[in-house]
Amino acid sequence: MQIVEIVIRNSTYKVSCENGKKDHLLHLANSFDKLVSSISQKIGGKGSDTLNFLLAALTLEDKVLELTKQLNEITQERKKYRNEKRAEYTEVLGKVNKIIEYIKD
Repeated sequence: MQIVEIVIRNSTYKVSCENGKKDHLLHLANSFDKLVSSISQKIGGKGSDTLNFLLAALTLEDKVLELTKQLNEITQERKKYRNEKRAEYTEVLGKVNKIIEYIKD
């Protein structure tokens, strides 16, 4: 574990992270800082960091829920497609087997 200093809205926070994950953590912190700053600008810079962090967290949670919904829909479509292709394969295989039996006779 290592301690990494991240900066969000000019406040420095010390966060521990796994070895080798520092660059990833700094990238996340930079993205979060941009989101918090964007939200702060939208509300006219009047909110506290706590409020800005809360609004950023809610924004991110909304994105997670939307992406989860999309992933579930895609997964269902994939299952439906696989089932359709499996049925087509089974049908073709049955026809091929009938042809093979016909040729044998």
